[in-house]
Amino acid sequence: MTLRHHTPTCLALLLLLLWPTPAPGGGSEESEPKITWGRPNTNTAYFDDNTAANVSTIVGHKASLPCHVINLDKKDVSWIRQRDLHILTVGIFTYTSDDRFKVYHPEESNKWYLEINPVTFRDAGIYECQVSTSPKISLPVLLAVEVQQAQIEGPAEVFIQKGSTIRLTCRVNTHSDNVGAVTWFRDAHRLDYDSPRGGVSVEIEKTPTKTTSKLFITRAGKADLGNYTCLPQFADAASVQVHVVNGEESAAVHKAGSATAHSDVRVLCWSVLLLLLLCQAWR
Repeated sequence: MTLRHHTPTCLALLLLLLWPTPAPGGGSEESEPKITWGRPNTNTAYFDDNTAANVSTIVGHKASLPCHVINLDKKDVSWIRQRDLHILTVGIFTYTSDDRFKVYHPEESNKWYLEINPVTFRDAGIYECQVSTSPKISLPVLLAVEVQQAQIEGPAEVFIQKGSTIRLTCRVNTHSDNVGAVTWFRDAHRLDYDSPRGGVSVEIEKTPTKTTSKLFITRAGKADLGNYTCLPQFADAASVQVHVVNGEESAAVHKAGSATAHSDVRVLCWSVLLLLLLCQAWR
């Protein structure tokens, strides 16, 4: 049987693979938490419709969730964590043993902020501001928590000529200028910039969107090889493996890398040739 006889079947299989598959659950969208605003322009309590419903923060920073209640009178404002329906605060009092949670309520204001400081990744989720009216009114606020990630420029393995300078650049890109102190480690040991070895220094540059830490180690020797880690206080660490090699070792590494590249090209060429031969046979 020729390839022409297989063409309709192949097209049918291709269309079947490309046809969009409905999402599990019948394609219905996940229902969002409902907001019970209350009734404006009355004497009963209601929420200010300018209140933000989404808050974003970073691990290790403070989150402030807003709740603006108008016509509160003598009613109570409570904050509930929707994940486990745990009552966190009632009025200005905290009802959790986790001292990271508290309410900030400026005097003579209609603002009741739930503050979480410092935030962990597990704190992400929906929190409800509730007012003890009859019926009760509630305002859900979604807290999104980001984890900052450090990155060291260049490959995961670096080969440094003995006697030259090790230069490593670690960047943390974020919408916040506070990533905390940035610490460098070699293996499990924190680098000491004042050690008797000398020649170890760091340059720090901070902007509103990026923090950069540059590590310099002059006169690199065999004692300087190892796994170097950049660890910001409020971001995930990044690591790179540093090898210190002599001239002969450096040439050997370069030769091995070239041989690997040539081998990869040879495999690619043979694969293309085999594909062309198969196409000729199908005709």
